[in-house]
This record gives sequence, C-alpha cells and structure tokens, in this order.
Amino acid sequence: LLFLTGLLLMSSTSAKTAEPYSVYTLKGACEIFSIGDEDLTSVCAGEVMQVVYTDSRMDLSIWTDDPSGRFFVFSGKLGRRGDDLVQTVDQITDGKDGSGNNNVDLKATGECILTGNPSTSRAHYKCEATDKAGTTYRFGFLTDGTPPENMLD
Repeated sequence: LLFLTGLLLMSSTSAKTAEPYSVYTLKGACEIFSIGDEDLTSVCAGEVMQVVYTDSRMDLSIWTDDPSGRFFVFSGKLGRRGDDLVQTVDQITDGKDGSGNNNVDLKATGECILTGNPSTSRAHYKCEATDKAGTTYRFGFLTDGTPPENMLD
C-alpha cells in the first residue's frame, strides 16, 4: 500500500491536477516488454496497475521483479475506439527504483490498447510508444481472467 501511495503521488502530471477515479491491479502474464533492444520480459512481475483520473488521463504501471524495484508507467489521455479502450501515450516514466525518487519522465508518442473487459474475462493490453530520443517501448500483457483488485475500496 505504501508503494501504491508513492506511485500515485509521483505519477504523471494527472496526480497534480486530478484525483484518481479508479485504481485497479490486474494479474496476468507479460507477452513482451522491451525498451529499444533491451528485453525485459523475463523480469516483468505479472501484475499491472491501471489508474484512471477524473480528467480522463490514465496511467498504466508495469512492475518488474528487478531487485532495484524498477517500474514503468505509460501515461496519457484515455478514449475509446469501438469496444476497446485506447490510451494516447504522451509520457513514459522510468522508475529507476521503488523509492519514487529516481524517476525519469520522458515525453513520448504512441498508444496502449485494452481489448476485452478484465472485469468479466481475460483482457489484453498492447502498448507501443517512442520517446523523444527515438527509443521504442513495447508492452503486451494478457490478464489471467480473475477480476481486477479495486485499490480504492
């Protein structure tokens, strides 16, 4: 819970201007997780946190099993495309450790798409974004079908 509180406080600019509307953790399996040529799939922790703010921004946080506590956050406006949720990514946070004090916020362009409804069945996240330096971040995650845990209850 302390990690969650820290993550919400340091997360994207939304945390400064809007309140969390929903906060869910979802369990599943990483299909791909890479930063440029670096493959992080083996250290993906198999759990993500989706935070939607009252201003329609969303943070998708990816935890790793890296001993340093490293994590990543895709941040941007949330919308719909048909039945899918689509996040237009405009920032990526690279949390160098679990403290929240050593984060690097990177301007980026890309999107994350959530296909399916994780509250009723398995769902799939697929993200691809490129930062201003030209590094591409790819993430694919399939939930395990268990209902998400609501962190605001």
